[in-house]
Amino acid sequence: MKFFSSSVLALGLLGSLFTSAAVIPAEKAALVPVERRAVDLSIVVGIIQIIFAKVQVVTGNINATVAGLHDPVTTVERTAASLEINAAFTEITVILTSGIAEINGAAPDAVGSALPVPPVVPTDLKLADLITLLLLEISGTLNGVITALGLKALLASTLGGLVAALSGLLLALVPVDDNLLESVHRLLDGLLVGLSTALAGLII
Repeated sequence: MKFFSSSVLALGLLGSLFTSAAVIPAEKAALVPVERRAVDLSIVVGIIQIIFAKVQVVTGNINATVAGLHDPVTTVERTAASLEINAAFTEITVILTSGIAEINGAAPDAVGSALPVPPVVPTDLKLADLITLLLLEISGTLNGVITALGLKALLASTLGGLVAALSGLLLALVPVDDNLLESVHRLLDGLLVGLSTALAGLII
């Protein structure tokens, strides 16, 4: 069983996330909203709640895989775990991409059709809070993987797709909340006391 603390390296990936939110590759351009749209905030919050719940299931599986590794990790274990973990992060990317499509109105039933209506959101739980929790959930899981197996266990294509999907989600939400990126940055900066230097590359 392995226990993990925060990793500056994994949190640095969030820096590339916010940088990517400023410049998105051409092939991801379809994920970027092109105009401001009147969107019901409660509907969007509900979509994000569902995304978060589904991501938590996957991150829980990843964390269980990492926690079950021997110390030291054998070569066979490392190979099997890496394959499983990369597939799981790719699953998270699919969840995020489906959520983006629903937010943009491209696929109304992509995320929520098979799930019950999410509970009413408390008045003090804002969109920025949910996004911050989502980012911390994914970042924390990355911390554990990197600590146990090293960054090389995560394929560049896996991380690239994940970061692009997270960036696309942030951009899809900007028309809903003009101050979203600023609010998320402020929340992260407040939570990550002592690690603000690692987040200096965030561009919001």
